[in-house]
Amino acid sequence: MPLNVLGFASNVAILLEAQRLIGRLVKPVSEKYVDRVDEQVLQAAGIELRREYIQSEKYKIRTVFAGNPADPPLVLIHGHSMSSTFFYRNFADLVDMGYYVIGMDLLGWGRSERPMYTGRTVEDSILFYLDSFDAWRKNLRLEKFSIISHSIGAYLAYEFARTHPGAVDRLMLITPAAIERKLALYRGIYFTLTPQMVGRRFGLLGYLLFELKFPGEGPYTQNGLKDLTWQLNCRPTPSGDIAIKNLIEFESWNKPVVKRPLLDRLERLDIPVHIVAADMDTLIPAPVVKRLYEALKETGTNCTYDVAVNSDHCPFLEVPDQFQRITAQYFQRK
Repeated sequence: MPLNVLGFASNVAILLEAQRLIGRLVKPVSEKYVDRVDEQVLQAAGIELRREYIQSEKYKIRTVFAGNPADPPLVLIHGHSMSSTFFYRNFADLVDMGYYVIGMDLLGWGRSERPMYTGRTVEDSILFYLDSFDAWRKNLRLEKFSIISHSIGAYLAYEFARTHPGAVDRLMLITPAAIERKLALYRGIYFTLTPQMVGRRFGLLGYLLFELKFPGEGPYTQNGLKDLTWQLNCRPTPSGDIAIKNLIEFESWNKPVVKRPLLDRLERLDIPVHIVAADMDTLIPAPVVKRLYEALKETGTNCTYDVAVNSDHCPFLEVPDQFQRITAQYFQRK
């Protein structure tokens, strides 16, 4: 009997090691390969783009520029596990509205550097992003600018606008994350057992899980975006994911909560704020987003609310024409 148990255990160990080794075949081959995939996606933007690495204190932030530098700057801030490339369907429309569009990859995500994250508190996590963002925008001499932000990027954008009055002159929050303290169990697990962790540690099994969960058609699979998503989530040092984990805690094994939700941090902003929900959003349902709008409006903030139709969590990617019409109501200059 013990021999059977040992034999079974050794077989399992061999199987796990084999799938891990095979899994290396579907992980990033090199940084140059990731660059090529990233460029492939951006070529579909239909407009000339310039990619640079901008210094932010000790680290480099990958930045994408579009349009005329003489026009007012508009900064794009992406969501969890994404990059500025995910806005590739919006660059041309925003430039046509009269903006110098600047997409940045948050520190620890996308093509930006990924330093080891050593923070322990919610404040540490937020400053990990905001301090690097502030240093980045100062290096670009962005004294006053507009922001379009998505998901956890919207959470961070609101925190930046709140703590840096005068820097932001217009703010759009698309399906913002971390609105209320309550958090569904599956989302708590998602933010704890992160996509980067699964991709990096589970080898072939991680890739199969990615294939199972990632949308099988539509804009998420076009122009190489699916390949880019996998490559980005497997890059070394998942500091972006680790920093976000500090925003979540489990009060019991089945009760995750957000430690510092937006609804607990609201105050009056002296700038226009535009909030966009999506009617099919399974991550941040539209009724939750509307509660944020109503609460922010009660502070006296000049706030508007729109709902993207037939869209899940990323309306800028899924329904770009509709998103353009929504955005044009508030950002059109030409």
